[in-house]
Amino acid sequence: MKMHTRQNRTGGIMALCMILTLTLFVPLSKAQAETRFSEAELAQMLAPIALYPDSLLTHILIASTYPLEIVQAKRLQGKNKLLPTEQLMEKAEDEEWDPSVTALLAFPTVLDKLSEDLKWTQDLGDAFLQDEERMLASIQILRHQADKADSLAEMENMAVSRVENQIIIEPVQKEIVYVPYYDPRVVYGHWAWYNYPPIYWAPYPYYVRPPYGHFYWHRGVHISFNYYFSAFHWNKRHVVVVHHNNARHYRHHGRIVTSHGAQRWHHKPVHRRGVAYRSPAVKHRYKSHRPSSLHTKQVRKAQYSTVSRANTHNKVHTNTQAKLNRKPSHTSNLSHYNKQVAKQREQKFSNQMHHKRNVQVGDRSVNKHKVNNQKRHIQTQQKFKQSSTKPSQYRQAQQSKASNVKSQQVRTQATRQPSHSAQMRSPGHIKTSGQTHSKAQHQRSSNQKNHNQKGNSRSKLRD
Repeated sequence: MKMHTRQNRTGGIMALCMILTLTLFVPLSKAQAETRFSEAELAQMLAPIALYPDSLLTHILIASTYPLEIVQAKRLQGKNKLLPTEQLMEKAEDEEWDPSVTALLAFPTVLDKLSEDLKWTQDLGDAFLQDEERMLASIQILRHQADKADSLAEMENMAVSRVENQIIIEPVQKEIVYVPYYDPRVVYGHWAWYNYPPIYWAPYPYYVRPPYGHFYWHRGVHISFNYYFSAFHWNKRHVVVVHHNNARHYRHHGRIVTSHGAQRWHHKPVHRRGVAYRSPAVKHRYKSHRPSSLHTKQVRKAQYSTVSRANTHNKVHTNTQAKLNRKPSHTSNLSHYNKQVAKQREQKFSNQMHHKRNVQVGDRSVNKHKVNNQKRHIQTQQKFKQSSTKPSQYRQAQQSKASNVKSQQVRTQATRQPSHSAQMRSPGHIKTSGQTHSKAQHQRSSNQKNHNQKGNSRSKLRD
């Protein structure tokens, strides 16, 4: 019985262990399936570079696993555009970058594409790290497809060879490497993946195109630096590297692969400089403590969903509270509105009263001004009347004087009338009458002078 119970216990423990392993394996397989690139995606991202020479293509694949160093290399190149290639390489040695990143400094157009489209660069590097064999197999599929479309025969500056059904592309002049440009929509003929069209790069204006063919060519790069240290081992589907310091001269890919110090390339997380890996499997392989990009995306989605749920819950809660508290809030709003209306009325009434007071004060000032003007007008009229009455009195006095003079003349004439003969007889009387006549004339002239003087004085007063 004891043996039977022990066997049952061990069987139960084994079953639990199997269940735990299965539960751990299922999410891992799901994550790998989600992050694994399909054949169409690999062909899409490799289309613009699959026909590059093998030496340059190895540097692009290795450097794509270190995207941050590519950005740093592009900045160094932008600051030293006028420097020759050898001096630029010497400057880059102090930066402690991966040798493939430093090798790309001699190819500014390639470095531009890698630094501009970082999403494509990071996907390329993650796909290369995830499954190196599938990546190299996809390159060979694209090269065979271009060969069927008779596009490889037009590559003037490249030597295309076929070894055991593997297409190898190398520069014709071993010390000069040309970078080809081509339209992947045309070069590969019929594109099998309709939903994943090939990535298209617009050509630079200074690329040279022959009168026939589909390839453009940039000026060649003279190799006088550490460049030929990596190659494709096509049969085993991986990249091989040799000692980097002795790679200034051209080496055939076969010699690099079969050389004494040749080793399979291994990724160095130090040059990754903290950039997150795409898949959890690659993260686990290189023992990265930073969460993978897929995990961060999932966490962000979960946070977003929780935040949205919380927001919707808060909205529903606030709406229900508003419905419950609708009546008191409505009455409070009405009372507040009534208070505002009463304040507006009081303010309007006070403004009207103030305006009326200002108008009355203005009317009083205007009336005072009118009364003063009327008084002044009356005073001027009285003065004018007084001045006009003075000459009338003077005329009355003159008239009375004139009447007195006339009465005297009549009296004198009455005295003269008794007898003409007596007058003739008495000459003395004639003299007296002449004297009286001269006196009367003298008095008239004096009266006229006085009258003229008074008139002048009156005119002066008027003025």
